[in-house]
Amino acid sequence: MRVSIVHISLLLAVVTACHKPHYIQEHNSRHYAVGKEAKTDSSYIQFLAPYKQRMDSTMQIVIGYADTTLTKAQPECTLGNFIADAMLQAAKRSNSSVVAAVANQGGIRLPYINAGKITIGKMYELMPFDNALTIVEVPGNILVQWCHHMAAMKGWPVSGIRYEIKDGKATAITIGGKNVAENETYLIATNDYLATGGDKCSFLTSLKATPVNLFIRDILIDYVKQLNKANQPLHPYIEKRVRYAE
Repeated sequence: MRVSIVHISLLLAVVTACHKPHYIQEHNSRHYAVGKEAKTDSSYIQFLAPYKQRMDSTMQIVIGYADTTLTKAQPECTLGNFIADAMLQAAKRSNSSVVAAVANQGGIRLPYINAGKITIGKMYELMPFDNALTIVEVPGNILVQWCHHMAAMKGWPVSGIRYEIKDGKATAITIGGKNVAENETYLIATNDYLATGGDKCSFLTSLKATPVNLFIRDILIDYVKQLNKANQPLHPYIEKRVRYAE
């Protein structure tokens, strides 16, 4: 037994000695610009063609119309109001006690949507992430803190909530047309990114959150489809939900 252990020890010593660690001593990089002069690879184009055709056939489907250009801006914008209103409507279908919705400005990934046809692809451009709808139970004092946070960020899309921005803080905060009661708990629809503390919303992470099995993007698509079915265009308005105090 002793001989075997000695042999094994020697073998391990020899093997490990033959495998010295390697370290990067030098690193060089080059940037290759891809311009119009670059040649196309026909084999790749042929390979991707059926997938592109299938994708285009889905993304080019018209789901409705806008009779005005929707834009992204702060403290309030028509794109933001569209998103927040669609979220609130979907959340109310899940729980009729939901009173408001909040979205983050950074989640809006298009600067504008032109008047005219709205396609599924355009909604993917607007909201490319798979963020899901979440209903959060928010005490009044935390709601005030949330509004202060939104004000410090120069205004986020809301529905059912109004506030003014003064010196980087929220004033004249109302929810459902009433002043916020700090001892009351409100059901607020938002996305799972914010509900889990994204965009510096760590004050939400300890609150009870109920996921709704709906992607925000799909909610927007359904909202436009509903309007189109009723022969109505998408036309959100600036309603002074969020504004700078005079």
